[in-house]
Amino acid sequence: MKHFLLIFSFTVVVSLMYTGVAQFLPQLPSYPPTKVELGSNIGPADLAAAGQGVFDANCSSCHKLGEAARGPDLAGMGPRAFARAAERAEKTGKAFTDVDYLVEALCKPGDYLTEGFGNIMPPQGKALSGGQILATVAYLQDLGGEATVKGTDVEPVERFGCVTAGGGGGGEVAEVEPAGSPEEIVQTFGCTGCHSIDSGARLMGPSLFDVGARLDKGEIYESLLAPDAVMTPGDPPYPGAVMKGTLDGNGFYDRMTPGDYQALVDWLADKKG
Repeated sequence: MKHFLLIFSFTVVVSLMYTGVAQFLPQLPSYPPTKVELGSNIGPADLAAAGQGVFDANCSSCHKLGEAARGPDLAGMGPRAFARAAERAEKTGKAFTDVDYLVEALCKPGDYLTEGFGNIMPPQGKALSGGQILATVAYLQDLGGEATVKGTDVEPVERFGCVTAGGGGGGEVAEVEPAGSPEEIVQTFGCTGCHSIDSGARLMGPSLFDVGARLDKGEIYESLLAPDAVMTPGDPPYPGAVMKGTLDGNGFYDRMTPGDYQALVDWLADKKG
Protein backbone atom coordinates (compact mmCIF):
# COMPACT_ATOMS: atom_id res chain seq x y z
CA MET A 1 0.00 0.00 0.00
CA LYS A 2 2.82 2.34 0.93
CA HIS A 3 4.51 1.57 -2.38
CA PHE A 4 1.29 2.35 -4.29
CA LEU A 5 0.87 5.70 -2.49
CA LEU A 6 4.42 6.69 -3.36
CA ILE A 7 3.85 5.94 -7.05
CA PHE A 8 0.51 7.77 -7.03
CA SER A 9 2.02 10.83 -5.31
CA PHE A 10 4.92 10.89 -7.79
CA THR A 11 2.52 10.70 -10.75
CA VAL A 12 0.41 13.58 -9.44
CA VAL A 13 3.46 15.78 -8.80
CA VAL A 14 4.88 15.16 -12.29
CA SER A 15 1.49 15.86 -13.93
CA LEU A 16 1.12 19.13 -12.04
CA MET A 17 4.67 20.12 -12.95
CA TYR A 18 4.07 19.58 -16.70
CA THR A 19 0.76 21.43 -16.49
CA GLY A 20 2.43 24.38 -14.81
CA VAL A 21 5.29 24.51 -17.32
CA ALA A 22 2.82 24.36 -20.21
CA GLN A 23 1.24 27.60 -19.03
CA PHE A 24 4.49 29.44 -19.68
CA LEU A 25 5.31 27.93 -23.08
CA PRO A 26 4.21 29.88 -26.19
CA GLN A 27 1.38 28.17 -28.00
CA LEU A 28 2.04 27.32 -31.64
CA PRO A 29 -0.61 28.78 -33.97
CA SER A 30 -2.49 26.49 -36.31
CA TYR A 31 -2.41 27.82 -39.85
CA PRO A 32 -4.93 26.75 -42.48
CA PRO A 33 -3.42 25.23 -45.62
CA THR A 34 -2.41 27.55 -48.47
CA LYS A 35 -3.94 25.15 -50.99
CA VAL A 36 -7.55 26.34 -51.14
CA GLU A 37 -10.01 24.83 -53.56
CA LEU A 38 -12.12 27.30 -55.53
CA GLY A 39 -15.70 27.04 -54.29
CA SER A 40 -14.75 25.49 -50.94
CA ASN A 41 -16.84 26.44 -47.92
CA ILE A 42 -14.25 28.58 -46.13
CA GLY A 43 -14.98 31.89 -44.41
CA PRO A 44 -13.19 35.24 -44.82
CA ALA A 45 -10.96 34.99 -41.73
CA ASP A 46 -9.59 31.53 -42.56
CA LEU A 47 -9.30 32.48 -46.21
CA ALA A 48 -7.24 35.57 -45.31
CA ALA A 49 -4.93 33.46 -43.11
CA ALA A 50 -4.38 31.06 -45.99
CA GLY A 51 -3.86 34.03 -48.29
CA GLN A 52 -0.96 35.27 -46.19
CA GLY A 53 0.85 32.02 -46.92
CA VAL A 54 0.13 32.39 -50.64
CA PHE A 55 1.35 36.01 -50.56
CA ASP A 56 4.55 35.19 -48.68
CA ALA A 57 5.38 32.36 -51.07
CA ASN A 58 4.45 34.03 -54.37
CA CYS A 59 4.22 37.82 -54.04
CA SER A 60 6.61 39.07 -51.35
CA SER A 61 9.67 39.21 -53.64
CA CYS A 62 8.07 42.14 -55.49
CA HIS A 63 5.58 43.59 -52.99
CA LYS A 64 6.37 44.78 -49.46
CA LEU A 65 4.25 46.19 -46.66
CA GLY A 66 5.28 49.70 -45.70
CA GLU A 67 7.67 50.33 -48.58
CA ALA A 68 7.72 50.29 -52.35
CA ALA A 69 9.81 47.57 -53.97
CA ARG A 70 9.70 46.14 -57.47
CA GLY A 71 5.94 46.57 -57.15
CA PRO A 72 3.88 49.12 -55.20
CA ASP A 73 3.59 49.17 -51.41
CA LEU A 74 0.58 47.08 -50.34
CA ALA A 75 0.24 48.31 -46.75
CA GLY A 76 -3.34 49.49 -46.17
CA MET A 77 -4.50 47.81 -49.37
CA GLY A 78 -7.92 46.91 -47.94
CA PRO A 79 -9.34 50.44 -47.66
CA ARG A 80 -7.51 51.58 -50.81
CA ALA A 81 -9.14 48.80 -52.83
CA PHE A 82 -12.54 49.74 -51.42
CA ALA A 83 -12.05 53.43 -52.33
CA ARG A 84 -10.77 52.69 -55.84
CA ALA A 85 -13.64 50.30 -56.52
CA ALA A 86 -16.12 52.94 -55.39
CA GLU A 87 -14.52 55.48 -57.73
CA ARG A 88 -14.77 53.04 -60.63
CA ALA A 89 -18.42 52.30 -59.86
CA GLU A 90 -19.26 56.00 -59.72
CA LYS A 91 -17.42 56.73 -62.96
CA THR A 92 -18.95 53.86 -64.93
CA GLY A 93 -22.37 53.68 -63.29
CA LYS A 94 -21.90 49.92 -62.88
CA ALA A 95 -21.48 47.92 -59.69
CA PHE A 96 -17.81 47.30 -58.92
CA THR A 97 -16.62 46.01 -55.55
CA ASP A 98 -13.30 45.84 -53.77
CA VAL A 99 -13.28 42.10 -54.50
CA ASP A 100 -13.70 42.89 -58.22
CA TYR A 101 -10.84 45.39 -58.00
CA LEU A 102 -8.44 42.98 -56.30
CA VAL A 103 -9.32 39.98 -58.48
CA GLU A 104 -8.80 42.11 -61.59
CA ALA A 105 -5.46 43.37 -60.23
CA LEU A 106 -4.31 39.76 -59.83
CA CYS A 107 -5.77 38.31 -63.02
CA LYS A 108 -5.30 41.26 -65.39
CA PRO A 109 -2.54 43.35 -63.77
CA GLY A 110 -1.67 45.20 -66.98
CA ASP A 111 -5.12 46.77 -67.35
CA TYR A 112 -4.67 49.35 -64.58
CA LEU A 113 -1.10 50.23 -63.61
CA THR A 114 -0.08 52.08 -60.47
CA GLU A 115 1.66 55.32 -61.37
CA GLY A 116 5.42 54.92 -61.40
CA PHE A 117 5.40 51.15 -62.02
CA GLY A 118 5.71 49.31 -65.32
CA ASN A 119 3.73 46.39 -66.71
CA ILE A 120 5.98 43.72 -65.20
CA MET A 121 3.53 41.62 -63.15
CA PRO A 122 2.36 38.46 -64.95
CA PRO A 123 -1.32 37.44 -64.72
CA GLN A 124 -1.50 35.37 -61.56
CA GLY A 125 -3.99 32.89 -62.99
CA LYS A 126 -0.97 31.22 -64.62
CA ALA A 127 0.74 30.70 -61.25
CA LEU A 128 -2.08 30.42 -58.71
CA SER A 129 -5.23 28.33 -58.53
CA GLY A 130 -8.63 30.02 -58.36
CA GLY A 131 -8.81 29.24 -54.66
CA GLN A 132 -5.41 30.81 -54.06
CA ILE A 133 -6.52 33.91 -55.95
CA LEU A 134 -9.48 34.31 -53.57
CA ALA A 135 -7.27 33.63 -50.56
CA THR A 136 -4.87 36.36 -51.67
CA VAL A 137 -7.80 38.75 -52.18
CA ALA A 138 -8.99 38.04 -48.62
CA TYR A 139 -5.50 38.71 -47.26
CA LEU A 140 -5.23 42.01 -49.18
CA GLN A 141 -8.67 43.07 -47.92
CA ASP A 142 -7.42 42.36 -44.39
CA LEU A 143 -4.48 44.76 -44.76
CA GLY A 144 -6.00 47.72 -42.96
CA GLY A 145 -9.56 46.58 -43.66
CA GLU A 146 -11.74 43.55 -43.14
CA ALA A 147 -11.84 40.43 -45.29
CA THR A 148 -15.30 39.72 -46.71
CA VAL A 149 -14.65 37.36 -49.61
CA LYS A 150 -15.44 33.66 -49.13
CA GLY A 151 -14.23 30.52 -50.84
CA THR A 152 -17.60 30.17 -52.55
CA ASP A 153 -17.29 33.58 -54.31
CA VAL A 154 -16.31 32.00 -57.62
CA GLU A 155 -17.89 34.46 -60.08
CA PRO A 156 -15.26 37.27 -60.03
CA VAL A 157 -12.42 34.79 -60.59
CA GLU A 158 -14.21 33.38 -63.63
CA ARG A 159 -15.26 36.81 -64.92
CA PHE A 160 -11.70 38.14 -64.95
CA GLY A 161 -10.35 35.05 -66.67
CA CYS A 162 -8.30 33.40 -63.93
CA VAL A 163 -10.25 30.18 -64.45
CA THR A 164 -12.77 29.19 -67.08
CA ALA A 165 -16.34 28.32 -66.13
CA GLY A 166 -16.48 25.64 -68.79
CA GLY A 167 -13.85 23.42 -70.26
CA GLY A 168 -13.02 22.30 -73.68
CA GLY A 169 -10.69 23.46 -76.29
CA GLY A 170 -10.56 23.32 -80.00
CA GLY A 171 -10.99 26.20 -82.35
CA GLU A 172 -8.59 27.55 -84.88
CA VAL A 173 -5.18 28.84 -83.94
CA ALA A 174 -5.08 32.59 -84.39
CA GLU A 175 -2.31 34.05 -86.48
CA VAL A 176 0.24 35.77 -84.27
CA GLU A 177 0.68 39.45 -85.06
CA PRO A 178 4.10 41.10 -84.60
CA ALA A 179 4.59 42.33 -81.05
CA GLY A 180 5.94 45.69 -82.25
CA SER A 181 9.22 47.54 -82.54
CA PRO A 182 12.02 46.76 -80.05
CA GLU A 183 11.25 50.00 -78.22
CA GLU A 184 7.62 48.94 -77.92
CA ILE A 185 8.51 45.40 -76.88
CA VAL A 186 10.64 46.45 -73.90
CA GLN A 187 7.76 48.61 -72.69
CA THR A 188 4.94 46.17 -73.43
CA PHE A 189 6.57 43.26 -71.63
CA GLY A 190 7.90 45.24 -68.69
CA CYS A 191 11.62 44.94 -69.48
CA THR A 192 12.27 48.50 -68.33
CA GLY A 193 10.88 47.68 -64.90
CA CYS A 194 13.90 45.45 -64.24
CA HIS A 195 16.57 46.69 -66.69
CA SER A 196 17.82 50.21 -67.28
CA ILE A 197 18.10 50.99 -70.98
CA ASP A 198 19.74 54.41 -71.21
CA SER A 199 22.24 54.20 -68.34
CA GLY A 200 24.42 51.71 -66.53
CA ALA A 201 22.25 51.81 -63.40
CA ARG A 202 21.57 48.46 -61.77
CA LEU A 203 17.92 47.63 -61.17
CA MET A 204 16.39 44.22 -60.42
CA GLY A 205 18.36 42.91 -63.41
CA PRO A 206 21.56 44.07 -65.13
CA SER A 207 21.64 47.19 -67.28
CA LEU A 208 21.08 46.76 -71.02
CA PHE A 209 22.88 50.02 -71.77
CA ASP A 210 26.03 48.14 -72.88
CA VAL A 211 24.69 44.64 -73.44
CA GLY A 212 25.98 44.61 -77.03
CA ALA A 213 29.53 45.15 -75.75
CA ARG A 214 29.22 42.23 -73.31
CA LEU A 215 27.29 39.64 -75.33
CA ASP A 216 27.24 38.58 -78.95
CA LYS A 217 23.94 38.02 -80.77
CA GLY A 218 23.87 34.31 -79.99
CA GLU A 219 24.30 35.02 -76.29
CA ILE A 220 21.57 37.66 -76.40
CA TYR A 221 19.21 35.13 -77.97
CA GLU A 222 20.06 32.67 -75.22
CA SER A 223 19.47 35.29 -72.53
CA LEU A 224 15.98 35.84 -73.91
CA LEU A 225 15.01 32.19 -74.40
CA ALA A 226 16.77 30.72 -71.35
CA PRO A 227 17.49 33.61 -68.97
CA ASP A 228 18.86 31.41 -66.18
CA ALA A 229 21.26 29.39 -68.34
CA VAL A 230 24.09 31.91 -67.83
CA MET A 231 23.58 34.50 -65.09
CA THR A 232 25.25 37.92 -65.31
CA PRO A 233 27.69 38.31 -62.40
CA GLY A 234 26.62 40.85 -59.80
CA ASP A 235 27.24 41.85 -56.20
CA PRO A 236 24.87 40.96 -54.70
CA PRO A 237 24.01 38.23 -57.24
CA TYR A 238 21.03 38.82 -59.50
CA PRO A 239 17.98 36.72 -58.54
CA GLY A 240 17.28 33.70 -60.69
CA ALA A 241 13.95 32.63 -62.21
CA VAL A 242 12.49 36.16 -62.08
CA MET A 243 12.89 37.02 -65.77
CA LYS A 244 11.68 33.65 -67.07
CA GLY A 245 8.68 33.67 -64.75
CA THR A 246 7.77 37.23 -65.75
CA LEU A 247 8.05 36.59 -69.49
CA ASP A 248 6.13 33.32 -69.20
CA GLY A 249 3.39 35.10 -67.30
CA ASN A 250 2.98 38.19 -69.46
CA GLY A 251 2.77 36.29 -72.75
CA PHE A 252 6.17 37.28 -74.17
CA TYR A 253 6.95 33.81 -75.55
CA ASP A 254 3.45 33.39 -76.97
CA ARG A 255 3.42 36.74 -78.78
CA MET A 256 6.94 37.09 -80.13
CA THR A 257 7.39 36.18 -83.78
CA PRO A 258 10.76 35.19 -85.34
CA GLY A 259 10.91 38.67 -86.84
CA ASP A 260 10.33 40.24 -83.43
CA TYR A 261 13.19 38.23 -81.94
CA GLN A 262 15.52 39.19 -84.78
CA ALA A 263 14.71 42.89 -84.48
CA LEU A 264 15.03 42.87 -80.69
CA VAL A 265 18.36 41.04 -80.72
CA ASP A 266 19.75 43.41 -83.40
CA TRP A 267 18.58 46.40 -81.36
CA LEU A 268 20.18 45.09 -78.16
CA ALA A 269 23.40 44.15 -79.96
CA ASP A 270 23.76 47.79 -81.06
CA LYS A 271 23.78 48.95 -77.42
CA LYS A 272 27.51 49.31 -76.72
CA GLY A 273 27.34 51.78 -73.84
